[in-house]
Amino acid sequence: MLSVRRKINLLYLATYVPLILLLMFLLVFYVYQWKRSETDSRIVSFYNDLYRIYTQKVPGNALLSLPGSDKMAFEIYSDGRLISSFHVNPGMFIELQKNDKAGFFDFQEFRVYVNTTTFENHRITFITAENIAAEVKYFRMFFVILFSGTGTVILLIWFFGERITKKLLTPVGEIGALLQKISEKGITGRRIRVKKTGREVLELEKAVNLSLDRIEELINEIKTISMNIAHELRTPLAAAKSSLEVALFDSKNTEDFKKRIAESVEELNRVIELSNALLSISKLENGGGYSFEEIDLSELLARVIEKHMTIHRELEFDLDLEPMVSLFGDKTLLESAVSCLVDNACKHSTDGIVKVVLRHSDDVEIIVSNKGSPIPEELQNRIFDKFVRGKDKSGGVGLGLYIASKIVRFHRGKLLYEHENGMNTFKMILPATLL
Repeated sequence: MLSVRRKINLLYLATYVPLILLLMFLLVFYVYQWKRSETDSRIVSFYNDLYRIYTQKVPGNALLSLPGSDKMAFEIYSDGRLISSFHVNPGMFIELQKNDKAGFFDFQEFRVYVNTTTFENHRITFITAENIAAEVKYFRMFFVILFSGTGTVILLIWFFGERITKKLLTPVGEIGALLQKISEKGITGRRIRVKKTGREVLELEKAVNLSLDRIEELINEIKTISMNIAHELRTPLAAAKSSLEVALFDSKNTEDFKKRIAESVEELNRVIELSNALLSISKLENGGGYSFEEIDLSELLARVIEKHMTIHRELEFDLDLEPMVSLFGDKTLLESAVSCLVDNACKHSTDGIVKVVLRHSDDVEIIVSNKGSPIPEELQNRIFDKFVRGKDKSGGVGLGLYIASKIVRFHRGKLLYEHENGMNTFKMILPATLL
């Protein structure tokens, strides 16, 4: 397969060579016509002078004073018989006068003009000519120089096309080589740096480096997630294994056996919770499997809170829900996000009260608050990251707030945290209409 550089050079030739050949043809044509026209004009002028001298019976030595007479020649025939000849062997043009044709002709090294007229009852044929041997030689030299010059120009186009194309495409080859090196030795800290031969190369370098930044970020994230998943799975699985071993070998009675089994089920539920959370994250990041519709958000919040009231009977829920608040979004996702915030408040409330507010102005706001200690400052910038949990750990897997923030961003909204007057508050702000 031809290289891109070679294809571009062939494109140069395919574009410029026909144009050069066309210009060369036009130049030759017009120069030839121009020189031929000048020659014909001189011959006609010589013919007119000759005709005047002959018809007016001017003395013969007048021919010597005619302009350009050193290159001019003529023959005059009267009724087919040569009566006068000048600068040529007598009878040289006899065949031309026999043809009885008038006009211009090329004859040997002469350009010839033939014209027949009647004078004093005789048929007179004037044949005037100019020796164009020097012009023919000039044209031959001109053609040789022109064709040689054309060949040289074509070679120069190829030569400089190769050099220019190589210079322009060198950064592309370097980018490919650097990417190959990165694929072999790793991406960490390696970026593309090439000579900027044009705006496109600059933009390509930026785009490749942005892609490498994103790839390195994803690789690091995958490493972190893999380590966190391994850690999160190891603990509940080890606990479940330990409880099952105790139940199998050391249970003293039925109640103890059931207790160990229940502990194992609880740990396995954590594993399932982690698996479901990771599945939700994957679906969110791929942006698939969800459809937007009009949702009665007031009814959705009431249903979520009712579920948590059943689970957390010991807690008191302070509700301020504006009725008939509608939103265009995905019902399942929004219910999951609200449930994450309410569940988080239930786990961390220190006074047994969870406050939930729904209000609607330009945007829809869902505010979930609970009394408690503030999130440590070193964690506040990371509370919406994966596997980030407070110091108490609270039995979760550290993905609830991350999933909630992803869902809110998926709906083009914002999820904010603040601590004021002893209250931890999460505020979900959603646009009322999503296009």
